[in-house]
This record gives sequence, structure tokens and C-alpha cells, in this order.
Amino acid sequence: MDFSKWVLCNSFYELDSYSCELMPNILPIGPLLASNHLGHYAANFWPHDSTCISWLDQQPARSVIYVAFGSYAILTQRQFNELALGFELVVRPFLWVVRSEGSAAEYPDGFIERVADHGKIVS
Repeated sequence: MDFSKWVLCNSFYELDSYSCELMPNILPIGPLLASNHLGHYAANFWPHDSTCISWLDQQPARSVIYVAFGSYAILTQRQFNELALGFELVVRPFLWVVRSEGSAAEYPDGFIERVADHGKIVS
């Protein structure tokens, strides 16, 4: 794990204490549960977005914050806004994969425009 300062995992220390001690830069932030999701998701193959590679190639090495919760976590609008505004405040390059189905979250007003110079959002 020499590529980043921290590795976030969807777990908690009491469950994975051995792993947390084995890797000092692991940060358990879970569990993030999809308990408020009422439907059933079968396998989902999103279309490939090749613009990410060219965007990443333009960023300084080891500078990009990558966030993708997959289909496991469903964020409330408030959580979604907090995450978005955090990206805006940190002013570092970020690649955020936002699920397109099962989420009705909307970006804060003007967010896309304000982070256009340092953020890449894929859905």
C-alpha cells in the first residue's frame, strides 16, 4: 500500500483488528450498509468511461483522491452533499464514481462548475 497515505475500508476495528494492526494506514469507516435500499440489484455492468484514464494521466503522481462506494452503500442527500462539499473544500484532484441507478441524490447548486478544474465525476 505504498501508493497512498490512507486506505479506507468498509469495516470497523473490532471486526478486523488484525488487519488494522497489520496495515497501519488502514482506516475503517464502516460499516456502510445498504439497509435503506428496498429493491434487489442483480449484477450490473456499467459502461466503461475511458475519459478517466486520460484525466488521471494529467494529474500529478499520487495526488488524486479516489472515492467509489459501489452498490453497497446508499447515501442520503445530506451525506451526498457533505461528501461533495468536502471535495470542494479540499481543493485536490479527485475522481468520484457516483452510482447512476438507485440514487436520486442531486449535487449542491453550482458544485459541478466549482470543481471542474480539479474534479472528475463518473456515473
